[in-house]
Amino acid sequence: MSVSKVTICNNALSMIGGQQIASFEEESKLAQLCRNIYDTTRLAILRSHPWSCAKKRQILSPVSTYPSFGYSHAFPLPADYVLIISANTEQYEVENRYILANQERINLEYVFNNDNEQTWDAMLVEAMTLKMAAKLCKPVTGSDAAGQSADAQFQLLIRQARTINGQERPSQDVQFAESAYYWERF
Repeated sequence: MSVSKVTICNNALSMIGGQQIASFEEESKLAQLCRNIYDTTRLAILRSHPWSCAKKRQILSPVSTYPSFGYSHAFPLPADYVLIISANTEQYEVENRYILANQERINLEYVFNNDNEQTWDAMLVEAMTLKMAAKLCKPVTGSDAAGQSADAQFQLLIRQARTINGQERPSQDVQFAESAYYWERF
């Protein structure tokens, strides 16, 4: 099945007993509600977890102006940046769309603003559906019971996603064990 904004919203509306929409552009109250909250909800969910379907890598070079104090370089964040996963240093700060660090370059691994639902994995689609149901429930039904249930399911899903992420990404200890230092000892 093809995944889109509309299918995610319709699944969320079904969870709370709402009517379906045909498109975001239609002139219905439900389409307007979905349209108004969809993008900010998507960004918040992308920011809540390092989703593998929304990861990118980029090498950043510093800009010519330096921070006034504290760090020697400033690196502009990519335009599609949502969340830093790794910046090849533990000593950095994000400030005003820049990474401040004492590095000559930053090897940035980050979550990008993935607005192509066709590329999302099943857990991200489900997370978005649950969060949309939680947010749409009160304005659509007048009650918040189904919304609270959807939000509780969302929280559980995020915990499951973190567990899966831990299984798909080796820990720092394992990475160190595979380093050249380790193998030179033998």
